[in-house]
Amino acid sequence: MALKTVRVVAALILNQDKVLATQRGYGEFKDGWEFPGGKIELGETPEQAIKREIREELATDIRVEQPLTTVEYDYPTFHLSMECFICKVEKGDLTLLEHEAKKWLSYDDLDDVDWLPADRIVVTAFRKYLVKDRAALVTTLKEFREEITQEGFVAACHDFVEKTCGCSVGEANDRSWYDCYEFLQKYLPIDAALDNFTLAFEYMMPDSQKRADVLLLSRDKVIILEFKEKRAILKDDVAQAAGYRQSISHYHYETEKNEMQVEAHLVYTHVDPEGNHHLVDVLHPGNFTSTLLNTLKDQVPMTEQEWYNWIASPFYPLKNIADATLQLFKEGDLPNIKTIREGDIKETLDSINAVIADPSIAKSIIFVSGVPGSGKTLVGLKTVYDHAHDLETLTPIYLSGNDPLVNILQHTLSTNGVDKEGGSYIQSMKDFKYLAHGVTVPLHHIIVFDEAQRAWDTDTKEPGENEATLLLRLGDRIAAKYGKVTILCLIGDGQAIHRHEETGMPLWVDALSNRSDWNAYVPDSYKQLFSSVPTLHVSPELMLTTSIRHDFINVSPWVEAILELNMDKARKAYQDMLAKGFLCWRAWDPKKLPGFVSYVQQNYPGDHTGIVVSSHLRHIPGMFGPQYRGSYVKATEAYQWYNEESYKLTRGASEFLIQGIELEFPIVSFIGDFYIQNGKWVVDPKATNPGLKDLRKVLENVYRVLLTRSRKGMLLYFPRESKEWKLEETYQWFAGMMGIEE
Repeated sequence: MALKTVRVVAALILNQDKVLATQRGYGEFKDGWEFPGGKIELGETPEQAIKREIREELATDIRVEQPLTTVEYDYPTFHLSMECFICKVEKGDLTLLEHEAKKWLSYDDLDDVDWLPADRIVVTAFRKYLVKDRAALVTTLKEFREEITQEGFVAACHDFVEKTCGCSVGEANDRSWYDCYEFLQKYLPIDAALDNFTLAFEYMMPDSQKRADVLLLSRDKVIILEFKEKRAILKDDVAQAAGYRQSISHYHYETEKNEMQVEAHLVYTHVDPEGNHHLVDVLHPGNFTSTLLNTLKDQVPMTEQEWYNWIASPFYPLKNIADATLQLFKEGDLPNIKTIREGDIKETLDSINAVIADPSIAKSIIFVSGVPGSGKTLVGLKTVYDHAHDLETLTPIYLSGNDPLVNILQHTLSTNGVDKEGGSYIQSMKDFKYLAHGVTVPLHHIIVFDEAQRAWDTDTKEPGENEATLLLRLGDRIAAKYGKVTILCLIGDGQAIHRHEETGMPLWVDALSNRSDWNAYVPDSYKQLFSSVPTLHVSPELMLTTSIRHDFINVSPWVEAILELNMDKARKAYQDMLAKGFLCWRAWDPKKLPGFVSYVQQNYPGDHTGIVVSSHLRHIPGMFGPQYRGSYVKATEAYQWYNEESYKLTRGASEFLIQGIELEFPIVSFIGDFYIQNGKWVVDPKATNPGLKDLRKVLENVYRVLLTRSRKGMLLYFPRESKEWKLEETYQWFAGMMGIEE
């Protein structure tokens, strides 16, 4: 006889990083723990029912965020069909009207209560929901074999990569997932002792946005399986698998805490591949099953809480990796800051440290501004270095939206320039945001955000949010869990060059305007702008007014006069620079460029030179000589370009690559996207406009960036591409200002 079906609803009410559990106070299941809810009445939708039930049981109005799962479960006397929803409180204080007790359970403590059987299934679904930003699918070997269909598997991977990761997905990706599914269904060991081992697909690496195809987890091992349909072992594939092993070994908190062994395998799905099998562990149809059986011999599967903790684990560097980075902080030759005297920023550091040390301040955000060369970057890096060992499990982190600068700092702060131990304390804002959107609270008590005025005004993962609100929300979670957080924002003016960076500092004002729980500290110059912020502290020590590089020559007054086309002011500033030792040339012939490079190399060995150029107009062939290939240098190639390639003039650095980096003698190139015509700066109609709100302002900022990349001097280059020379008036204006021949 079929059991009677009872249709009910349940609410998973979330608050910060906790979920509400309630204890039954009546009936057959008295004293059992459950998610609050009740029966669906005739004529009600499930959403209407859950709102009514929570109002009746807890005197609280809730907002239904999204459905989670539907549980079908047979109790002895009835069949339960329970629709579950993720919810938030709108109004009310969750007063117990029917239940015996309630508990807010952190996501790490979901097993701390004795759940009713059907609710135990909901807990499993909830854990998978919580890690939805870290992996496409988490399942056991048995579930994968018996419950996951090929179409469902491919759809889960496709949606995760496309919607969660924001990457384009094509037919080739889908074919690879179909191939992976078929291979695993055929060759995964069929052994009841292995049924409960955990599989995770498209797992996001802890230190980047890269993804591992498949992870197989036991209590003591992490087994990385990277799938290939090729017939030969390629060097890049070996490097990929080894890189994933290094990322998890070096930067994964749970792996280090539990002293887990990390293995990496390349899995060739069709043949035993040609090539050197000694470079990496290679699996194929002939040895896959036997290798996994041997690898998992004597291993114990993770519990549900253990696999959740592992998948959700935060970024955290190994102690020896972090210590190596700190030693290089102390001894290394960091771009931009190697010539700065630390004593000149002592008052600023003292002011920051006083806020960090004050136990009465739970949440603080500090803004440090300064003139070019005043040491803002050093303030940030020194704060990270000084507080690296404050707490055993919490570390400071230095974030920048400038990916090329991140690449250079990470490599410079690495023992061999390759393994990127610098990632222990230096991270791209883009990578950090992916982790910040996850369920786990990052292990950082101090967050330094360089060039904070360039914070993006939109967030691709959460419409309506921006980088300012994201960091504050993340700070809320850190303070709630660890008691204290400090965000240090380093700010400069007139450097927004990207589509989403145009809002500037008002973005921070808006984010803080209703946040009396955050103590905001600003220099005098920002007092008026931040006047609407409830808990505002003004500190003159947060403005760095003096350039403190011993060889620093401030080009900013000259650059501003150029952008204003104020000839008298520009000429005076230029003469002042020359008197202090600044060197400047101008040229229009590309044949002059190699000679300039040779001059720098012969007279200033070890100094850097290279082409810096706007990205907003395509270069004409021959504009920089026959060897030139363009200005597209990936952020991951910044260190290589800066140290090994720039002087060869094969590629130029665009404003995106060069912002935040300095060359002793850059070749600053005017290519015609922004030029002088009839006594005014004008924008070429062909200049790219990828949705910019104010292209002219952005181009002005682009040339502000290019003209301020110099430490000792520069070559101003105005390529003459035809007889009708568009840049002639621009060239003549500079010639009149400089008053010398090139």
